[in-house]
Amino acid sequence: MKLLNKIFIMLSILFILSPIPSKALEDSPKKYVYLTFDDGPTKGNTPRLLDELERLNLPATFFVVGSLVKENPEAMKKMVDNNHSIGLHTMSHNRNKCYGSHESFIKENSELRDLLRERYNIECNIIRFPFGSQNSYLRMDKVFVDKLHNNNFKIFDWHIDTTDALNPNKGPQELLNICKRQYEKFYKDNSNIIILMHTNSNNDNTIKSLEGIKNYFVELGYEFKSLDDNSKELYHIK
Repeated sequence: MKLLNKIFIMLSILFILSPIPSKALEDSPKKYVYLTFDDGPTKGNTPRLLDELERLNLPATFFVVGSLVKENPEAMKKMVDNNHSIGLHTMSHNRNKCYGSHESFIKENSELRDLLRERYNIECNIIRFPFGSQNSYLRMDKVFVDKLHNNNFKIFDWHIDTTDALNPNKGPQELLNICKRQYEKFYKDNSNIIILMHTNSNNDNTIKSLEGIKNYFVELGYEFKSLDDNSKELYHIK
């Protein structure tokens, strides 16, 4: 009897010390951060940004403006060649042209989609509204959403706004701190975080902030990923 008790105790210890089965580890939900950059491509800033993303091994999503695609073909080609995701941000980024009606907004993005298909052989269906879908120029309601979906568009706003468009002179540490504050206050329970950034000609500090942003979210267990047609949309209906 004593021998059986000893065997039982030894087996119990071995069970406790055994590694967790890989299946249990695989069941842990994955967490993703999506770096998104609006308003490109620009001639100087975008290539530098692409170089830094490559150095840090970070995927990104670029919501491009059609007029800038035409002006900066080399920067656009580098973006495509580096296998980043491309999204639509209208042809003009002009309030009056974009937001005159539902049809004018759809037309601007459809023209850009055609341009990217013809010049770069890529199919782009993800869109971002200039100034966000909650802008005050054109009401975002179910009718508008249905029209966009009927044209095969998927809509993406953001969770964290680095404010680098309004405040391009904010230093890299300040931009990182903005990400930290917004994440810790609003999104600690989110498994997906979309970050809004820009690639305007004056966004040098955005580039310099990327390494700190990467390190912060990696330490929290996030992986970096690009948006695509399979990503869950993010928008709000008024």
